[in-house]
Amino acid sequence: MQPPQEEMEDRLAALPKEVGVLLVTIGAMGVVLPGIVGTPALLAGGLLLWPRGFRSVNGWLQRKCPKIHRHGAAQLIRYLDDLERRYPTSTHRG
Repeated sequence: MQPPQEEMEDRLAALPKEVGVLLVTIGAMGVVLPGIVGTPALLAGGLLLWPRGFRSVNGWLQRKCPKIHRHGAAQLIRYLDDLERRYPTSTHRG
């Protein structure tokens, strides 16, 4: 079984760019609205849309706050599982 970080990166790399836009939107709403945790979604959307720039932010967060980073990666994996379960063909590039 892969660590959450590697699994998250592998699964994000397989997603279409539209899912990245969705993740950035959810992340932005989560930063503004109470009750929604948006930082993991914002980071994942950024990694999907702008991999080089956000990889350094992801590495910094992983070094400075490893527990929060692991929790966020696990949350994103749950989100991606749910997305794939609900829309099985939407998460594959074609």
